[in-house]
Amino acid sequence: DMYVKSANATKKETDTVYLTFDDGPSARTAEILDILKLEDVKATFFIIGKEGEKEKDLMKRIVDEGHTIGIHTYSHVYTDIYDSVERYLADFNQTFQLIYDTTGVKPEVFRFPGGSINNYNSLRYEEIIAEMIRRGFTYYDWNASSGDASSNATANSVYYNTVQSSEDKDRVILLMHDSLSKSYTVAALPNIIEYYKARGFQFDCITNDVSPIAFNYIDY
Repeated sequence: DMYVKSANATKKETDTVYLTFDDGPSARTAEILDILKLEDVKATFFIIGKEGEKEKDLMKRIVDEGHTIGIHTYSHVYTDIYDSVERYLADFNQTFQLIYDTTGVKPEVFRFPGGSINNYNSLRYEEIIAEMIRRGFTYYDWNASSGDASSNATANSVYYNTVQSSEDKDRVILLMHDSLSKSYTVAALPNIIEYYKARGFQFDCITNDVSPIAFNYIDY
């Protein structure tokens, strides 16, 4: 039953930013949702299923407040999920069912841990992508990053990396994280939102009719 209906066509809106958060939900997610609500901004949350099991109320809140909830696998253990197409599908399905059972929404979008091309899936990423597309799912990489996964990240560095990686783009999918340790991401978020507003950008959440940004070997 792990099939969804793919979009008939996609849109590529300019002067638009898609804020995306990986690795939640956690207590940081609640803080981020508070900021997004205050600023009247929508975003996309690619959740890890094993974290979602502990934070089902936050999964519901993401959906109830008009954001997109997507899949970032269940375990996030690269060596397991990328071992084979079958292992990836089994892991993915756990989060698919969790989101559907918890929120009533069938998630249609997802993000690969490490991005669609990485050192762990280089031998079989084409097979996995082909199977996921066949099932109707759309994956999204990113073209700007907050750098908040760095071990020495600070609120200032998160803001600076966001600006530096976004300044030459008129359409941005920004990578951020909302796992428990990312307090500096929360601290930087109001300034990040103000930066894009000052540039005249609109904010939107990712739906499967948004034209994807996908890595290739040149990007990687």
